[in-house]
Amino acid sequence: MKNKIFFAIFMTVWIGIIVINFIWPKQVFSEEENRMLASMPRFSFESFVSGKYLNGVNDYINDHFAFRNIYLKLNSWWEVSVMGKKENNGVYIGKDNYLFEKFEYGDEEKENIKNNTIAISDFAQNMQNMDISIYFILVPNSIYINSDKLPDNVETPNQKEIINEVYANMSNTKNIDVTTALTEENKEKPLYFRTDHHMNSDGAYVVYREFCNASNEQAVPIENFTKTTVTNNFLGTFDSKAQLMNQVPDEIFVYENEINTNIEEAIYDKETTDSIFNAKYLEGKDKYSYFLNGNNSKAIIKTKVNNNKKLLVIKDSYAHIMSQFLCENYNEVHFLDPRYTNFDYVEYAKENGITDVLFLYNVSNFLADTNVTRIMRKN
Repeated sequence: MKNKIFFAIFMTVWIGIIVINFIWPKQVFSEEENRMLASMPRFSFESFVSGKYLNGVNDYINDHFAFRNIYLKLNSWWEVSVMGKKENNGVYIGKDNYLFEKFEYGDEEKENIKNNTIAISDFAQNMQNMDISIYFILVPNSIYINSDKLPDNVETPNQKEIINEVYANMSNTKNIDVTTALTEENKEKPLYFRTDHHMNSDGAYVVYREFCNASNEQAVPIENFTKTTVTNNFLGTFDSKAQLMNQVPDEIFVYENEINTNIEEAIYDKETTDSIFNAKYLEGKDKYSYFLNGNNSKAIIKTKVNNNKKLLVIKDSYAHIMSQFLCENYNEVHFLDPRYTNFDYVEYAKENGITDVLFLYNVSNFLADTNVTRIMRKN
C-alpha cells in the first residue's frame, strides 16, 4: 500500500513538472545571462543519426525549464558559498568583488592571432598609397591589469608578452602601447568594471590619450569634461555568466562636454539619432549598450568639430565607450565591426574620404575572433 502511495505521489509530481515546463513561457533572449537561448531544432533523419538533433533538444530543455533563473542562482550559491569554489561557469570569483573570465592561450588562439595579424598587415599594405595613417591598439583585459584581485593560486597567461608578440609580427601599422599607462594608472583608480569585461570611462580616457600622443592629436584634458554617473546598478557579462547572488554592481559614468553631447548626427544600422548615448539601455540588463547604441555593423558619428579629418575605427565593443572621446578630434568617426559586415574595408576608406584608421581590440577578443580576416573581403 505504501509503495502504491509513493508511486502515485512520484507520478503526480513528475507529470506536474512536465505540464509546468510545457506551459512555461518560452523566451528567445535571457537578460540575466545576456545571451540568446537555444531554440527547438528541426528534426531530420541525418541530424537524428548524427546525434545533433538530440543534442539540440537537450540544449533547448536546459535553456527553457521552469524556474531556471532561480535554479542557476541557487546552484551558483551552493558552488561558491557552500563548496567554497573560486570559479563558476568559467568565471573566477576574485577579491574585492572582482570577476574574471578564464583566459585561454592555446594553439587555436595562436592560429587566430596569426591570421588576424596577416589580415591587418595586408590591409595596411593596400592603404600605403592613400596617405592614410594606420594605428593598431591591443588593449589588455582586466584579468591582467587587476591580476592582484585574482583568487589565490590562479595563474593566467601574460597578456603583456602576447601583445608584444603581436606587435612584433605586425607590419605597416603604427602600434601603440597602452598597457604601461593602464597598469600604472590603475593603481590610482579602477580602470575596468568589476562585473564586466570592458574598460570604464577612466580606462577609455587613458587609451584615448595614448592614441592622441601617438597620432599627434591634441587630447582634450580630462578637466574639460563633466563627469556624470548614469547608473550605479550595472551587472555586466561576467555577472551574467557567474550568476552570483548579491554581487555588488558597478557604476557607469561618462565624461561630457559640448562636443560629445551636441553632435550633428549618429547613423546606426536601424536608426539615425543625434547622440552617441542611448539612455533606454539603462533600464535593462545590457546597460553597456548605452554607449554607441550597442552592437551595430556600422556607426557613423558626424560631429561639430570643424576639420576635414575622418577616423575609421575597426573594432570590437571596447571602442564603444571610447566614442565619447574619439569624437573630440574628428569631423567624422566611422565604426565598423567585422563580425557583422562583409565588404572591402579598403574601398570603404576610399569612398568615405577616411584620413586615419584605428584598429582597436581587446586581447581576449582578438585571440578568439575569426572575423577580422573579413576586412579584405568583397561582396
